[in-house]
Amino acid sequence: MPSFNWESLPIQDPVLIVAIVMLVILISPLIFKRIKIPGLVGIILSGTIVGPSVTGLLDRDATIILLGTVGLLYLMFMAGLSIDLNQFNKLRNRSVIFGFMSFLFPMGLSLLAGPYLLGYEMSTSLLLGAIVGSHTLLAYPIASRLGITKNKAVTMTMGGTMVTDLLSLFVLAIVIGSMEMGITLSFLGTFGISVVVFLGVSLLVIPRLGRWFFRTFPKENDAEYTFLVAILFVTAWFADLAGLAPIIGAFLAGLLLNRLVPDSSPLMNRVQFVGNALFIPFFLISVGMLVDVSVLVKLEVWISAVIFAVLVYVGKGIASIISQFVFKHSSAEGWTIFGLSTPQAAATLAVTLVGYDVGLFSELAVNAVVILILITCLIGPSIVERFGRIVAVQESQKQYSKGDAPQRILVPLANPETAEALMDIAFTMRDKNSTESVFPLSVVRDGNNVESQVADSEKMLSHAVIYAAGADVPVGPITRIDMNISNGITRAIKEKRITNVIIGWNGQNSARQQIFGGVLDQLLEQSREMIMVCKIEDKISTNEHIILAIPPFASLEPGFPEAMRYIKILANQIGAKLSVIVVEERLPFIKAILDKTEPDTDIDYKPISSWSKLISIVDDIIDDDDMFILHSSREGTISWRPGLDRLPGIIVNRYPDNNFIAVYPSESTPTDNMQINGNSVSGNDTTLSHITVENIRLGLTDDKTKEMVRELIHGSFSSEESILEEVCDAILDNSLDYTPEIIPGVAILDAHTSSVTETEIYLGVSPEGVKIPKTSGPIHILVVILNPDELGLEVHYKRLTNVAKVFRRQNIVEAIRNAETPKDVIKILENQ
Repeated sequence: MPSFNWESLPIQDPVLIVAIVMLVILISPLIFKRIKIPGLVGIILSGTIVGPSVTGLLDRDATIILLGTVGLLYLMFMAGLSIDLNQFNKLRNRSVIFGFMSFLFPMGLSLLAGPYLLGYEMSTSLLLGAIVGSHTLLAYPIASRLGITKNKAVTMTMGGTMVTDLLSLFVLAIVIGSMEMGITLSFLGTFGISVVVFLGVSLLVIPRLGRWFFRTFPKENDAEYTFLVAILFVTAWFADLAGLAPIIGAFLAGLLLNRLVPDSSPLMNRVQFVGNALFIPFFLISVGMLVDVSVLVKLEVWISAVIFAVLVYVGKGIASIISQFVFKHSSAEGWTIFGLSTPQAAATLAVTLVGYDVGLFSELAVNAVVILILITCLIGPSIVERFGRIVAVQESQKQYSKGDAPQRILVPLANPETAEALMDIAFTMRDKNSTESVFPLSVVRDGNNVESQVADSEKMLSHAVIYAAGADVPVGPITRIDMNISNGITRAIKEKRITNVIIGWNGQNSARQQIFGGVLDQLLEQSREMIMVCKIEDKISTNEHIILAIPPFASLEPGFPEAMRYIKILANQIGAKLSVIVVEERLPFIKAILDKTEPDTDIDYKPISSWSKLISIVDDIIDDDDMFILHSSREGTISWRPGLDRLPGIIVNRYPDNNFIAVYPSESTPTDNMQINGNSVSGNDTTLSHITVENIRLGLTDDKTKEMVRELIHGSFSSEESILEEVCDAILDNSLDYTPEIIPGVAILDAHTSSVTETEIYLGVSPEGVKIPKTSGPIHILVVILNPDELGLEVHYKRLTNVAKVFRRQNIVEAIRNAETPKDVIKILENQ
């Protein structure tokens, strides 16, 4: 039976060592938080207490050093993996500028303080500058917990870390190389070539290898995590081989795999859980064990430590202040930058130990550096803890304004093979601040053997629940039994007040004249909520580029801004470049909406002269790694055209290996009432009050379109033939690129013209039907809308939307077709 003997310290039993370390990791944050000390700092202090200089329970032996090194590399890997690459690309110049300032100011002060205050030679002063110029993202876990890792100031600091550490280790390599062989062209050339080769091979191999792995083994969740860890340590080793520090390789590995691991994915949750619960605390404990309490009584050690600390805080304080004012960060962000960029650990330890080994640093200097590490590791996280909370509040206040309805995502599941892919899309598009569950749904068709089908559906839902738990996303599984699958989905939408439906599609439709097939087409008809129809071929994290096609007038749909928000969240989460294809005429309006829609994402606009050019431009820009998103619309809305219904089939047949999503925006935005001759109708304003008896023509004859338009509007311009001709031409010009048909049998022609002073709406009715170019069949109701120029284009299109909402209703269309007099038409509209 094992017994414990205080004289046998430090403990050698590996089981007991691990037990003590795990207890320290568990208990110390809980205790120190009660006395207002960050848990991360508490772990460092606990490491000092259990280390050789206080209780002597544990020795900083090879095992602790190994685990500490693993934790440090894992910390840097997590930082690279979590950085917002879209934001980083935007802020790369800021990161480089801040990194240089954060290194050069402490370096400059070291070159003054080293010779004159500490009596160091120039080579030792350069190494001192390399020590105080670097920094370690020790407080990153705090920033991550507070949800501010994508803040511009934090992203800039994270990017600057790579710059400072590279410069620090470059100085180290130069100084040591000059001692061994002098600063020769041969030394500089060898070092430069090795670094270039390492970076080049890493940039070329790691992203491609990652995409290949995730595509080849999409269902191997455990293997995905093992793959990431393997890449982390292999890259760190190659960095060391190239003359750089392993931490540079670890950070670079995280950056290069960043796009493959979405922030809200189960894989990212697994990475962060293991790091925060195990590896990073081991590193913090190993840092605490470096402290030798006995040297704290030596005055000269404290003098050196204080000078080192002043160099860090003054140099990096200047860099933080300049960055705050130049880049217009808030005061809290400035302090957060300071707190993140002052902790010393990784490169600091590397440079110090190498300097000690070659005789440039004395034991006194090493102890002073250890005290510096302890001081900065205590103060830095405390600053981030305090001011990071303020930044988090500021970020929440800057976010897009949401409606009163919470974000509720429904994911109907029918195929176990695609269930995880659909859940991944839901997790990626889910607002990180949402407290609402994701609702996986299985609908079982009522009939024979329903019990067995329900049991199978519950197995699939159980897997969805387990998968969601891996992403730390709450779920509310739903099972419905219904004779009609789409009815079951619609019922769940109403019961759970769903705002977005994410549903799968196999890329085939079951009959002609259908968009996707029976269930999906019925769902589009029965619901008004946003629906995303997804055909997923590969993991969405492998998509480097998203191509979004927006048809004319789509921005007038009430759910357009919300649809754009979901798409931008998706692009931001997977780190994909977003290209938007839009008709040139509508570009200013689309851009204005996207610019106001959070999150902030780089967008490459691809204007086209006509919507008919869509496929040709997609052919030019699409690649195997791209996702195609089509912003579509339901039949009868202002942006709907018959050609939109054919596009999903065309796209998946033309690009069968690409991920594809068709987005149907919500139509649920409540509207005010319209007025027709003083009576209330559905709509947003009094647009339909401009339909008068005089502007209605029954028995419209089948003739050339221009003659039909002339017949309708002639009464308003009977005495002005030239203006009549001009207005007719303007109306026809507007319909050259787009079909005017809103639903089968109903067409709307329009013009925005200076020839009228107020809105004029004309209505032509033909029971037999007339022919109009670019329509799918005979037109029974022709609406012509003229709006004055002073109304502005947005008002013009809004009024088109209001009219389209009324005339998309089949019962109204049939009633108007059978009307005997213009007064009957007015009554039909009044009594709808």
